[in-house]
Amino acid sequence: MKSLQNTRIILGALLGALLLILAFAAIPTASAAPLRQDPTPEPNAQECVGCHEGLRGYWDQSAHGYALVDAEFQKAWTEQGSPTECLACHTTGFNPETGSYTEGGVGCLSCHSPVPSNHPEAYMPTDVSSRLCGDCHLQTFEEWEISEHGEQGMTCNQCHNPHTAQLRVGTSQELCNSCHNTEGHYYSFTGHAREGLLCTDCHLRVNDSPDAGTMGHGERIHTFKVDLQSCNDCHLGDMHSDADEAMSNASIEPQTDVACYPVETTEQVEFTPARQEPIAYVSTSPAGPSPLIYILPAGVGLVFGTMLAPWIDRLSKKRRNNSEKGDE
Repeated sequence: MKSLQNTRIILGALLGALLLILAFAAIPTASAAPLRQDPTPEPNAQECVGCHEGLRGYWDQSAHGYALVDAEFQKAWTEQGSPTECLACHTTGFNPETGSYTEGGVGCLSCHSPVPSNHPEAYMPTDVSSRLCGDCHLQTFEEWEISEHGEQGMTCNQCHNPHTAQLRVGTSQELCNSCHNTEGHYYSFTGHAREGLLCTDCHLRVNDSPDAGTMGHGERIHTFKVDLQSCNDCHLGDMHSDADEAMSNASIEPQTDVACYPVETTEQVEFTPARQEPIAYVSTSPAGPSPLIYILPAGVGLVFGTMLAPWIDRLSKKRRNNSEKGDE
């Protein structure tokens, strides 16, 4: 009898612990505090360079770092009379009232601001939105907004490294194939691929506008759509040749298509997922569950089960006695 009572106590304790564990597991943890990292060393007099020397090195050699001193920009700027409004995009901390700025080029604070008063104890905010890029890359942003990439919510920094201002991987073809694996596979068997054409030759064709590359106009069109102009760049003569001329040249062997743009490679591309570089953004996801989530309810459940087991035992005895009396 004593053994049966102990068994019931243990079973009651385990049942209570199980119920409490399930209750704790059902509580949402989205509001849990984010993982906290150790503070970085204090910046020196050079500010960002003190802690982020490597990233600053990439930036120094990038188009963003050279935005003010670039020879082509300086030439176009001086030819137009050096208008101060251009400095809003080619400098950091530009003040339109005074025409002054805090740093030449598109510096760290263009994306990482405002600086917390207790940084580096507090994390530096990072704006990774395409809207920020669109403040200067006006036409490119407008094209991207109506593109399928824009409608799917992709951002500029998913393809472009903001610190180097270059692609995140070695070639544009590798970048496209990191998402469009199926299309890239079948494309490799086409005549265009055999001639060395890349996805970007048609889907990101060169902007032939005289303002391309300046005043917010991109060097390539970012709608990613293949239009008639894309085909005409290579096949205009083939599609619209004069009928008489076509007859007179009927005996001439047709020429094979050739690549219209400089190509990166004519070899078959091995389609592998794009290499993703680690991005120094602060994770806001909650920390993993603490062992206390399981230990605490288990302990409470044991106490609860121990208190409940005698009552269950008495109820069981009472029912058994009533059953025995009924049999008599």
